[in-house]
Amino acid sequence: MKLTERDRKILIVGGVAVGLFILFKFAIAPIFAYSQELSDKIEDLQFKYEKSVKIISERPAAEYELNELKSIGSGLDSRLIPSTNTNVAGAKLQQTLDSLLQRSRLSTRSKKILKNEERGGFVAVPVELSATGSLSELKDFLSRLLDDRMILHVKKLELRPENQRDPQKIFIEITVVGFVLKELP
Repeated sequence: MKLTERDRKILIVGGVAVGLFILFKFAIAPIFAYSQELSDKIEDLQFKYEKSVKIISERPAAEYELNELKSIGSGLDSRLIPSTNTNVAGAKLQQTLDSLLQRSRLSTRSKKILKNEERGGFVAVPVELSATGSLSELKDFLSRLLDDRMILHVKKLELRPENQRDPQKIFIEITVVGFVLKELP
């Protein structure tokens, strides 16, 4: 069978089209996809590099600020409960508060260490106390509490008469919070 000139041209154009399709499908498209993937990886690496350079350049300023904070904190850490263990800190705070109650002549009814709470870089150690006494004894206790070397915070204070016949004697419920440094991981 003899092909005409027109059939030959159609076969050549068809062969070239099939060849171009195969070349595009199996060579050019994968190369283009790979180059796009490499381009994304390069952008990601460049972003990470720039971020690392920025962090490294900010390090001296951060170290200076850290040293400043450490110098400020070194004076304040003596005002925290002297313990790293929160259970021991709760017991020490309870002893301190009991001593303050006794010096103020308040009668202790109960003492309870409550659940600790994390606050920033600190752990708040709350202690709940119940006591009885007079308003002047309570005033003395609160002034001793505020004058104590430790940083103490009165979270809750409730007063009510202990006996309706003797309104001079009051029942006191107070929650006092002391602080310890949070342990670093």
